[in-house]
Amino acid sequence: MKAYQGKPPAVYVLALLAIFTACLTAEAAAQAAPPPRERTLVFVGRSDGSPTLSAPNNANWYGFGADIRNGFQFVYEPLFTLNHLTGEHIPWLAERYKYNDDFTSVQVFIRKGVKWSDGADFDAEDVAFTLNMLMENGRTRRDLAKSVETAALIKLVTVEDKLTLRIDLNAPDPRYIYRQLTNYFGLGLQWVPRHIWKDVADKAGFTFLDIEKGWPVGTGAWKVVKTSPTEMILDRRNDWWGVAAGFRPLPAVERIVAIAAPDDERNAQLIINNQIDQTQTLATPSLVKSILDRNPKLTTFSGRKPPYGYLDYSSHSLYFNHMAEGSPFQDVRVRRAVVHAINRKQLIEFAWDGANTPNYTPLPAFEKLQPYVDGTTDLVKKYGVDVFDLALSAKLMTEAGYKKDSEGLWAKDGKRAGGPLEMQPQYAGVGQVIAQQLKRAGFDARFTSTPDSFRKFRVGQSVWHIFGHNGGGVFDTNDTLRMYTTKNKAPIGTMSFFVSRWSNPEFDTIFEKMERLPIGDPALVPLYKGAMDIWYREAVEVPLEQAYHLQALNETYWTNWPSEQNPYAPACLNCFVSGWGALLAHSLKPVK
Repeated sequence: MKAYQGKPPAVYVLALLAIFTACLTAEAAAQAAPPPRERTLVFVGRSDGSPTLSAPNNANWYGFGADIRNGFQFVYEPLFTLNHLTGEHIPWLAERYKYNDDFTSVQVFIRKGVKWSDGADFDAEDVAFTLNMLMENGRTRRDLAKSVETAALIKLVTVEDKLTLRIDLNAPDPRYIYRQLTNYFGLGLQWVPRHIWKDVADKAGFTFLDIEKGWPVGTGAWKVVKTSPTEMILDRRNDWWGVAAGFRPLPAVERIVAIAAPDDERNAQLIINNQIDQTQTLATPSLVKSILDRNPKLTTFSGRKPPYGYLDYSSHSLYFNHMAEGSPFQDVRVRRAVVHAINRKQLIEFAWDGANTPNYTPLPAFEKLQPYVDGTTDLVKKYGVDVFDLALSAKLMTEAGYKKDSEGLWAKDGKRAGGPLEMQPQYAGVGQVIAQQLKRAGFDARFTSTPDSFRKFRVGQSVWHIFGHNGGGVFDTNDTLRMYTTKNKAPIGTMSFFVSRWSNPEFDTIFEKMERLPIGDPALVPLYKGAMDIWYREAVEVPLEQAYHLQALNETYWTNWPSEQNPYAPACLNCFVSGWGALLAHSLKPVK
């Protein structure tokens, strides 16, 4: 064939241009094409009864009102995480830590090779910047989450070199590593990129979300590519630092999708039809069983048998708002009357189909906490915490000056004892039973569960509510007891997970002694008993039953879900901000 020489004809140029354009179009199409369903992980996000995801346009975990459990949790990674099911302390962005002899200082050693999603190095400067930002805010504006706590805990942060920092504490604290540097359940901090956040003036109002800029910038293996009120989509970053650093292989999950489903009925429909791979936490074991019966590919953490889930740290209680002005529950006799109006056996039978156990403490039933529970059984008897007795309840109400009105409800000076009993939708099964029991005992208990309930009782706008113990202990009692200390009693109007808003100086003194002792010290058990004697005497709240996370898991597209036989993590993608969701997503294996 004769080689062409000279100026090419127009037809030849057009042909080349057509081929080039076709190649670009094909490449763009390939890049835009979503991963197949068998490489996509779909779960139900947080909505608290609303048809939309909660806070889908705010990736700033430190901004009040944000909720990073709808997808943003896969962008962020922890220094350490804890598998409370096995006790394993798992290094992630950090390799190790080292306390000094008196627990007043801890060194943290960052893993080499960690990168932010924009290519910048993640190092000790980023951790120090985050801690200093929170410390400063906690001493001034106090409008960032965890800032007050951080300022109270830390004296000074020193960057010793690129991968090493030292944190000097305000007081000896052998538990500090678990409070801020280890992420599990709702505990632990999120780390922000210094090179971006240092130039942000209003950090509380900063949403850190701009997909065109690649925000939020994180160290995680997935990036956000779409957000909307009903859906959030994240795609795998093939340049994730963990592969080059030899930390972990690239996860098999190429795309993660969080969708909104406002109620259990919608959750059930979606997973039965294989449209999602994990439900939101479901209300009752019977509901989970009915879902499993309709799809043989479904399972749970406990397989296809009760309790259809795993034990949670957030054991359920009926809380009183001790700071609510004019509340009938300011009177300890009224609080004790409520204690004796609760029939836990009936509660478990109706709300849990018998697949739960009564609880008489603020602690979950984890093995390492059992010595503390056993050490206070005599206090449970002493204060009648386990006694269901409507006659005794009525006697206490009469002593408090109450009489039953024409509708059979306790009233005093024209005001009934009770009010809206607020709770999130996942507590609805429990709450409906409790509300009926209280009503039979003469209390004005109005079952109330709306998308706004969570906010209401966290800012102190309800007089009583049903909730768990967000931030409580799993191997040590101190993280539970600190919920009832004066320094953690938030004023009305301030968002808090410590929703009883109760404290006592004598209780504080005992707690401070416990704080100075290392985890597992034998002296902790008698000190705990002393603190709980005050707690039971004052009827601070009414413990109800243990908590279980009940989620249906779909094995149509993904296997290696956590289970009783393989408890490498809790089986929940969206329950917490802990890093567990990412660990789970890293560990799932495709069916094909």
